[in-house]
Amino acid sequence: MNEPRKGAAGGSAGLRRRFHIEWVWVTALSSVLVIAALLGGWTRPADDLLYDAAMRAAPAEADPDILIVAIDEQSLAALGRWPWPRRLHAELLQRLADAGPQSVAMDLLLTEPSADDPALAEAMQRLGVRLPVQFLFPGRNGQAFERIDPVDALARRAAAIGHANTQIDADGTVRAAALCFSATEDSAPLPHLMALRGQAADCDAARRLRFAPPESFATISYVSVLRGEVPQALLAGRRVLIGMTAQGLGDRYPVPVSDGGNMPGVEINANIANAQLQDGWVHSLPRPLQIALALAPAWLLMLGFWRIRPRAASLLAIGLMLATLMLSTAALAANWWIAPGPALLGIALVYPLWGWRRLQATSDYMRSELARLENEESLPLTRSMAGDSDHVTRQAEQLAGAIAQLRDLKRLVGDALAGLPDPALVSDLAGRIVLTNAAATSAFGDVLLGAEVDGLLADIAEAAARKPVAAYLANPDSGHIEFEASDGRAFVLRRAAIVGADGQTRGRIDYLTDITVIAHARRERERVLQLLSHDMRAPQAAILALLSTDGNTVDRARIARHARQTLTLADSFVDLARMQERGFDPEPVIAADLASEAADSMWPIAQQRAVQIRVIDESDCAFVAAERESLFRAIVNLIDNAVKYSPDSGTVTVQIERVSGQVRLSIRDQGKGINPEIMPHLFERFASENAGHAVKGIGLGLNYVAAVVQRHGGAIAAHNAADGGAAFELTLPLDDPD
Repeated sequence: MNEPRKGAAGGSAGLRRRFHIEWVWVTALSSVLVIAALLGGWTRPADDLLYDAAMRAAPAEADPDILIVAIDEQSLAALGRWPWPRRLHAELLQRLADAGPQSVAMDLLLTEPSADDPALAEAMQRLGVRLPVQFLFPGRNGQAFERIDPVDALARRAAAIGHANTQIDADGTVRAAALCFSATEDSAPLPHLMALRGQAADCDAARRLRFAPPESFATISYVSVLRGEVPQALLAGRRVLIGMTAQGLGDRYPVPVSDGGNMPGVEINANIANAQLQDGWVHSLPRPLQIALALAPAWLLMLGFWRIRPRAASLLAIGLMLATLMLSTAALAANWWIAPGPALLGIALVYPLWGWRRLQATSDYMRSELARLENEESLPLTRSMAGDSDHVTRQAEQLAGAIAQLRDLKRLVGDALAGLPDPALVSDLAGRIVLTNAAATSAFGDVLLGAEVDGLLADIAEAAARKPVAAYLANPDSGHIEFEASDGRAFVLRRAAIVGADGQTRGRIDYLTDITVIAHARRERERVLQLLSHDMRAPQAAILALLSTDGNTVDRARIARHARQTLTLADSFVDLARMQERGFDPEPVIAADLASEAADSMWPIAQQRAVQIRVIDESDCAFVAAERESLFRAIVNLIDNAVKYSPDSGTVTVQIERVSGQVRLSIRDQGKGINPEIMPHLFERFASENAGHAVKGIGLGLNYVAAVVQRHGGAIAAHNAADGGAAFELTLPLDDPD
């Protein structure tokens, strides 16, 4: 018997331990890379693209108070090429002043002096116009920067001066704005042209914009206002921005919502004003929270790897990616930006890293286990697999060989179990039957799978054997137990544990050997021993005692009676044995003639005690199908018993009559009757009584009579007659020769 494999449990435990180690370092490595990507801005280009897509999905709403007076193609066509005379700007401002706007900002660089500056300055002072300042990087003549201010005449009359520098990202797209600008560390910060609410403490930092869709702000043509074609009610109370929108003037920049086009600078400034008015700046989360949100998807995926299948893990990874993108879009709609790049990078790192390490660990484990399996003893019929230089192919072939070996072993076990001649029941640790064979199904029925094996075995046993069977099943170390079933069969029950390769118990097998034939032979042996030691020994001992008397006083008649009794017992026992071995072979016999012959054979014995045997025939020569010799001996036994238990000079009546298609043979004596205590066991083997006579051992004869009658399809009964004596009634089927 093979020893349990010591490496089986250790191998799987080692694989689990390696999985834990790999899981920890993959989680740690991916976490470090995600944090580095977040802090180092490694995913900034991808985040910007995702920001642009989210911006298009969740744009800002344009403030209806903001109005753009556009220097558009229509105005250029009407007023001529740019730049225009500044008197036109003065006239425009006069028109606006008459309407009463809330504020006016001119997004125009007026850096060169002009003859029209006094008129423009006067109009600006009346209306309170803000003018822009531009910073050039690098500046001319080797300077780090150059500040370009409006002409002095206009700057003094302006309500405010603000910078109009456009914040452009590395990819050339405008996504943010600085509310103030400091050219040097020593210079005072200059507010943005659109800064309406004062200067924040961190105004140097660029703030992300949430743009409104292109052309969302109310826009009217410059020339329309100049000509007075715009109602004053449309201008009253509005925040007016004057700037260029015409394609050829160059003041245009890519923005997230432009769908590949450019947005005019004045419209960008309108978006900045819009963010100021609605507090629509896009905020960033605190750094610890950014790190936590960036790590969460990768960690959730790593946790999922322990609980779900690979296909479900793939779906989880896709779901986490979609959830990350949806979270960023939803957060942007609430003016918060959660950069999805680090989180997506974490998922993209975790999935292949863990898949690689898990696959490598599994491959190493399979290689070691398959190598161990190849070195172990296997079925001699297991087919060998062809080798291959490719590692994966070779390992696949090894796995195929191991699976084939397991299938062969399973088939062998199944065939061996099915071929067992006796019932076998395989149960799990819960005691439920999981496997049987055809012999068990034939012996105990079809509904065995899932049944509780201990209860089934207890139900099979007869009542007296159930406690011993239950005790053996509770402690099967004793080897086996013999018991009789309730249907008369006899079994030897053996229980053995089913032990796995790791030495752990997997279940139990109960094997029942049918020893019914052996049990019957054993009982027959006991009966023979009892016959020899009791019934036959007693008359032989009596003969020896009679022969040991002195002189000529030997009672020959008594010796002959004891010898005849011994012969009768021997003949009855032999006939019983023969009847069990041969088939029933009857012939037509006249019942009355057979009874008369039996009575005549007993006449010498009856004469010794002056007992009269009277035969009454009322059967009208009825025939029975009988084995003449055995039925004759049965009737002789009944008459012999009647003579023995009759008083001297008594009468034994033998009556034969035809009753309802049967022949009834009645034998009555005039003795003291049958002891009521032995009446229920009268026809059992070796039943005996002591009725005050010297005769004992009546049991075998009556058991023989009962066996013969049963063989002939009849019945026998005994009772005590009302007027005294015992009566035996034997009924046999009538055999009609017609």
